[in-house]
Amino acid sequence: MANRKTTLFLRISLRLIFPLILLICSFAAIQLTNQLLFLNKVYEIQSRSSLQAITQRLIRVLREPGNFENPRLLETEVNRAQEAYGASELLLFDPLTREVLFSKQGEFFSSGDLLAAEGSLLAKKEGKPPLLEIDKQSQKLNAFIPVTSSVRERVYIAKVSFPLGNLRLALEKSMGALTVMVLFTLLTGFLIAGGLTHSIVKPIQALNQATRDILKGKLGQKVAIYTGDEIEELADTFNHMSGALKEMKERAEDSNPLTQLPGNNDIFHELQKRIHERQKFVFFHADLDRFKIFNDHYGLARGDECIKKTANLLKSAMREKGVEGDFLGHQGGDDFVIITRPGRAAELAEHILRRFDNEIVGSLYRKEDLERGYILAPDRRGEFETEDPSKKSSGENLTKFPLLAISLAGVSNAKKDFADYFDCMSAVAPVKREVKRTAQSSYLIKE
Repeated sequence: MANRKTTLFLRISLRLIFPLILLICSFAAIQLTNQLLFLNKVYEIQSRSSLQAITQRLIRVLREPGNFENPRLLETEVNRAQEAYGASELLLFDPLTREVLFSKQGEFFSSGDLLAAEGSLLAKKEGKPPLLEIDKQSQKLNAFIPVTSSVRERVYIAKVSFPLGNLRLALEKSMGALTVMVLFTLLTGFLIAGGLTHSIVKPIQALNQATRDILKGKLGQKVAIYTGDEIEELADTFNHMSGALKEMKERAEDSNPLTQLPGNNDIFHELQKRIHERQKFVFFHADLDRFKIFNDHYGLARGDECIKKTANLLKSAMREKGVEGDFLGHQGGDDFVIITRPGRAAELAEHILRRFDNEIVGSLYRKEDLERGYILAPDRRGEFETEDPSKKSSGENLTKFPLLAISLAGVSNAKKDFADYFDCMSAVAPVKREVKRTAQSSYLIKE
């Protein structure tokens, strides 16, 4: 047996893990994306509301002449406006002179900021809200607000920046949902794996163990698997196979070694089965007349040959004249059993008698015995009849014995049922005595 590199449970678990990991990653990506969109939307709403307040605050700051005369005072006021409304950056500059009035962290405007400032001024003339731009690189929302100074009669541009949602913040916001999702997915995976273990792996392990037991000679092993699917169907097939193997072994042990026909146990069960099912049949007991004399005269080897030829003839005759389901058994010695349908019994019996006399008898005897029509053999009963006076005077008791014949004693339950196997065997005994009264091959059926 090849070394097992992995287990079915492990392979199933691995096949589950990859889809679950993919599911977790997909859910995490969707969750983070939605969280980022949500944060950006929140910041955008907050930014718009803050822009109005910052605009009004800057207008008030730029109205005061002292703020222009004292740069520190201007810086303080603008810095307060930035902190009050959550702006991350605030840059106040003159788009015409490019003078920077306020820059907390030393920021400078770029050419892009000038273009945005022009767009914002144009939007103000058209009565539109301030221009908003999203800087994806720095994850900021930049607003360019035109602010008019009544002191200098100029329009300044306030570049106000608000932070957008970033991945780290989105991850922090989503950590709870992601944790629940991961735990739920893993729990689902374990439950699925447990279910698969119970419904697939364990039944296969049971089948494997039962197969190992059969290999050890413990035939008839059964497995109790009730999954309602192909595995249960496989288990049922296994149980039938196991039972069939046990039955085959028992039949092989019970079958006659000479003819390989079913023996006494199979005969008993077959007859009991038909009686229990109330089938109509004819039970034949077939035996060879004067087989003991033939066996003693020609030897055991020729006797075995006679038994095998008779068995083969009975098999052939049942194939030719019998029907499906007919049964042939060998009780031992020259005793055979045939079970057939009542409508076929007479024709089958006549066919067997005819073929036995024409085929079997002629193939077993020596030429001179066939020509005489009998053999001379010692009379075990003490009576003798001899054609050779010299043998009589020598004290050899020889008797004329007719050649082999086959007798078929049959009983039928067509009119009266048998109680059991023993009732049937008792019924056939007197028929057997009656049919053997004649020296020729013959049959008799009693109902």
